[in-house]
Parts: sequence; structure tokens; C-alpha cells
Amino acid sequence: MRDFLKKNLSLLSKELILLIKNTSNDNQYALSNSKSGVPTLLLNLPNGVQKFLHSKYDPLHEASQFIDANYSNKKIIYILIGLGLGYHLKVLYKKISANDRIIIFEKNPNIVRLALSQSDFTDILSNPNVSLHIGVKPNKIEEILHKNRTNLAIYGYSSINLNSLVEVELNYYKLIASEIEQAYKKFKIDIDTQAAFSKEFYKNIFTNGKNIIDSPGIISLRNISPNTPAILVSAGPSLDKNISLIKTARNKIIVITVATALKPLLRNNIEPDFVISIDPNEDTIQSFDTKIIPKNLWLIYNPCIPHSISSLFNSRKIVMESKIALAKWITDNSEKKGELDNVSSVAHAAFQIARQMGCKPIILVGQDLSFEGKRMHCTDSFYNQANQDNIGTDRTLEALEDKKYRGYTPSLTKTLNIYGQGASTTKAMDIYKNQFKKEFDKNQTILNATEGGVNIPGALNISLKEALNQYCLNNKDVSMNEYIKEIKKPLKSQNILISIKKQLSKLNKIEKNIKALKIKYLAESDQTTNKKKFILEMKSLYNYLLLDESTISLIQGYDFITFVEWNKKTQIMNKTKHKQLDNEDTEKKFERDKKFIKMLSKTIGCLSEGFRYMENQLS
Repeated sequence: MRDFLKKNLSLLSKELILLIKNTSNDNQYALSNSKSGVPTLLLNLPNGVQKFLHSKYDPLHEASQFIDANYSNKKIIYILIGLGLGYHLKVLYKKISANDRIIIFEKNPNIVRLALSQSDFTDILSNPNVSLHIGVKPNKIEEILHKNRTNLAIYGYSSINLNSLVEVELNYYKLIASEIEQAYKKFKIDIDTQAAFSKEFYKNIFTNGKNIIDSPGIISLRNISPNTPAILVSAGPSLDKNISLIKTARNKIIVITVATALKPLLRNNIEPDFVISIDPNEDTIQSFDTKIIPKNLWLIYNPCIPHSISSLFNSRKIVMESKIALAKWITDNSEKKGELDNVSSVAHAAFQIARQMGCKPIILVGQDLSFEGKRMHCTDSFYNQANQDNIGTDRTLEALEDKKYRGYTPSLTKTLNIYGQGASTTKAMDIYKNQFKKEFDKNQTILNATEGGVNIPGALNISLKEALNQYCLNNKDVSMNEYIKEIKKPLKSQNILISIKKQLSKLNKIEKNIKALKIKYLAESDQTTNKKKFILEMKSLYNYLLLDESTISLIQGYDFITFVEWNKKTQIMNKTKHKQLDNEDTEKKFERDKKFIKMLSKTIGCLSEGFRYMENQLS
């Protein structure tokens, strides 16, 4: 048993080894021999009763039946909730494909120690696609799952619960399961967004390239205004109720607004200090009055926003880092700008900016996260204005709002607002609420002065008038000019031009390889008599691309949908139970790779054009 434990532990992280070794044996769990002779797991209850957590007759047979009933080869990620002695883990491991992932959550380190003591798990624990997590806090689940976010979002996951063990720690495992599902939903929204806008992201980032390099980063905002009250303005319908009150304390607070709430503020003669923009859609320019941008207003932006917005602000703009491959390439090769934690919406970005600045308290207004009646946005937001502009003899504002509301019907869920009244929200907004919940630390003063909308755990519901009277009006005046002096200007890097030239050279080499393959196999038509050779050479090309992580990330990020489709087809082929006829398999792979090479050719061309544009802008 000691040999098993020593061998197994050698493959775990130092943190897990210490956790397992230093946990006192409380005798709550113990080993016992089953009728078949292999160990089974016992739970010793306080009343002296013993409960079997695996079969007392044949745990191996039980595990085999259990996995047969819960296994699906359509999934790539398998999440085991409850390890026990790991019999079901071993059965599952024999069934999965080479690229599948297994993520294990077990609360009790004593159970893990017993499991690792009675059997050899070295083949499983040495596999980088298997991860073991012991006693993790539920709020850490999203962070743990993040590296698998793409596969989770595309394929979903198979949750395999060891119910006999889960029932013992039901509250804990229910929270774990809930956090897994919330993380999955969030990743799916993020990936769906990336898939829908990937090419638009790249177009905007290339045109913003010089702006990104020349702008100071959000890293320069860290703790520039400690203990200064900040109001975060969102464009929910409740903003109509209290927007005028912001003006009464304007000199005592920092005002940070999302882009959609900018016009409502300006039309109420309130000039914010910062406006945050992260949306790549060109329509978001309508949130800005391009003729009137307050001279002291600063833009905080994501690199993927339209250049038409970033160009409005001259030098008054601050950039954040982005996880989009192209944006990351730019900051990796010039200067780090500082990044936010996982951001689900622009309001989350605004909150993290305020927290980074050291603001206290942080006051939320217009953060409804629900519909008020059938309205999702306040008066004067560009969403509302679009409806106003479409009013005609046969189209009332109410009818237009009703039509838009009905468009959300498939994702609508019922909830209660802060007054206990019925309200409607969406799955996406519910995810946003849960994201806020995670971000609201107990040591912070977060005031929800929305005066409508849903309750956000961790924030104190209070009227805006009360919040201003209690936390702001008696403070000294806020001098943003003094704070702005602390913002560090970016370093002038000459390395970026060298990096662009090197990247163009890499792309040129790939382009030549693609042209050679097309001439050799697809010159006259999309057909070839050497399909197998074409497939093999495409595999070699892909393996060559994988050698350069930065370049393959750039390519994948540009045409995300095609890469997803290619990956799906590949995974299906790899996981097919019954081997296809050789010619059928060849035909499917040929069609897959033919489409893939067309995507590669187009992508390389677009990337080369974008980098040449940046080179000209910077020269």
C-alpha cells in the first residue's frame, strides 16, 4: 500500500502532496474487503453505523456498470464529482480517446489518500489531460476550468457523479455542480461571441494597432484614487429614476460610465470622468455624440472596439489587454498594458477599473440586469433612441419595445426585483449577476443604488440619495486632474516593427507551403487522385504550424468558426466506435482538409495585409 501511495503521490503537485500528507486521519472513512476480495470504502457515521460507499460485493463490477450507464463518446470533457476509491475513474480512463480530458473534484483528502494507497494510478495521474482537485472552494471552479473553456463551450461536458459519496457532502457538491454549470454557460457565451465576431475583432485590432501601442494601459490606473467614491453608470431602465441626482454630488465623486449610458448623462448635463467601451460592433459609435466629446473625458477601451470610436479621443485614452490572440500578440511584442479578470460585460469592466483605482465606496446605478416592464434600457440610450427613430403611423414605441422583448422570449426567466416584485431576466444577465457576486469582496463597500432590477448578492441595496448623503456629500472635492497626472505614458518601443517584419516573414513561408500543396494536389479542380497523400501532407503542414504557438494562435483566432468546425469533424472521426471503410474515411478527411486549406490561404492573406497596414502606420 505504501508503495502505491509513494508512486502515486510523486505525480501530484507539491500543494496536493502536502494536503494529503498533512490531513489527519479522522477514521470517518475506512477500507474494508468486499466479497470479491478488492477493497471497498466505508463511511463511519457518528451513531456507530457503517455505510458502504462502493459495493460490498463487487466494486469493480459496480464501477463498470456505472460507467456504461453514464459514458458518452460524444463528449471530450468528463467531470468526476466524487473520487471514492477511483474504480469508476479507471473504467472511464480505458474508454476515453487520447485527447479527452478528465477533471476530478473530491472534497476529502483522506478519501484521496485511501484511493492512492490501494491501487496504482500512475498511468492516469501522469496524463496531462487528467487533473485532480481536492477540497477546492466553489468560487475557484471557473478559474480551474478556464484552460478547457473552448472545448467546454463547443462540446459541453459529461458530469459523472458518485452519488453515494455526493450525498454525504451534498451541500458542498451541489455548489460545485452549480459553479461548473455557471462556468460552462459563461464560456459558451464568450466563445459564441468570439466565433461571431472573430474577423471583426481582427479588423478593429489591426486598425487600432498604433493606438494600442501609443496608449497608456490600465496598469497606470492602479490605486490612483484610493478611498474616493465612484459611481458606475449603466444604461438599465431604472437610470431614468435617479440620473439627475448624480449632478448634486458631481464634484465629490468619480463617474465611470459604460458607453450606452454616455448620452443619457450628457443630456442631463453630467460629464463623466471615464467612458468604457469593449464592444466590437460598429453600431456602438451611436453611443457617442461624435460632434461633442467633453474635453476632460477619458476613454478606457478594449483593443477590439471600432477605430471610429478610439480615434475620437486623441491622447485621452487608456487601453486594456485582451485575450484575443492578435491583441495579445501586439502587447507581448510592445508593452504590457494590464488586464482585467474575466469580463462578462462592460459593467464588469467598469467595476474592475474602479476597484483597481482604489475607489471606495463603489456605487452602482442603472445596473438592472432585468427588464422593467418590457424595457431593457433607459431613455436616451442609443438602443432606446433607435426605437424612437422607428416610430411611425403604424409603429408605436410600445409596439417596438414589445417586439424586441418577445425576441428574448426563448431565454427569458422569471425572477424578483429588489422590491420583491416579479421581473423578467435572461440567462445571460443571470450569468452577469453571478459574475458580480464573485467579484464583490466582503471587505469592499458596494452600494447598489439602481433602485430597481435584481438583487446582486454582496451589494447593499440603497437609494442613490441615501448613498450620496452618507458616503459622498461631506467629502472633499475630487480633482481628476491630479489623478490623471499619475497616468504613465507608454514606452516607445522599436521592437514592435522588428516583430512585425519577423511575423510577416513567417506568414510568407506558410503561404508558399500552401500554394505548393494547392498546385500539387488541387491545381485543376478541387479533386485529386492522390487524396491520401494530400491528407498526409496537410497533417504535416498542421503539425508544422503547431510548432509556432504564437502564429497558430493568430490563425485560429482569425477564422474561429472554421477551426471549430475542423476540430469537431476531427474529434468525431477520432471517436467513431466502429471503424469506417477506408475509402469512406479518406473521403471525409479529404473534404475536411480541402475546406481547411482554403481557410488557411484566406487567413494568411488577411493577416499579412493587416500586419503590413500596422507596419505602415508605425513607420
